[in-house]
Order: sequence, then C-alpha cells, then structure tokens
Amino acid sequence: MPDFRGVFRRSGRFLQWTLGIVIVLFGIKYCVEVKARVHAGESPHRWTIEVSDIQQGAYTAKSTFIGRETVLLRLYRTGDSTLLAERVYTEHGVALLWTDDWLIYDTSLDDGAIQLPPTRLDRLLAKLP
Repeated sequence: MPDFRGVFRRSGRFLQWTLGIVIVLFGIKYCVEVKARVHAGESPHRWTIEVSDIQQGAYTAKSTFIGRETVLLRLYRTGDSTLLAERVYTEHGVALLWTDDWLIYDTSLDDGAIQLPPTRLDRLLAKLP
C-alpha cells in the first residue's frame, strides 16, 4: 500500500520550492523595473510632456523610454509635483487620448487607461518604488 503521507509531504515541498522560485524571479524583475523607473528622472530632457485639454488642463502626463521597448507614463496634477499614477507599457508610438473621466494610452495588450481623478489604488501604487 502506498505511503500517502510521504507523497503529500514530497508534493508539498515541491510546491513550496516552486512558489519560492517564482516569488524570487518576480522580485528580481520588480527590482530591475524599479531601477529603470528611478533612473528615468535623471534625464528630464528626454520626457515628453502633455497637458490635458479637458478640465481646464488639470492634469499633466509625462512619458519617457526606460528601456528599448518600454515606456513609462506618469500622471501629475498640473502645477504640482505629486505623482498621481504611473504605468509601464511595452507598446510605444501610441498617442494619449484625454476624456472627461480617463487618460487612455490606447494599447490592446495592456491596461491602457487611467481613471481621472486617479483611484486610491493608483495613488498608493504611485508611491511605491
């Protein structure tokens, strides 16, 4: 008769190791992205700036390349340096579209919209490194 406890114990260890490796890999990926986002501010001449044409120009979007294929988009309130929302996209060459309720970076692969005003989650994520 098979030893089910031993099988479950080995399966549990395998799942723990697999989960640990996945978490470490995502952590490494996140750290690389953080480094790229932090260094993006060192070259202000490379930023593309666009002021919203709705709500009397209440918002300003800034974007720049942080990698060969990666675009960093940051949303600020016009006249204030507080970061409201931040997104990273792999599609580039896409124009920003301002509506009354959304800033749209129109991509079919990513979440290409930021709600205006940004949600609490957007504001919280923008404060993370």
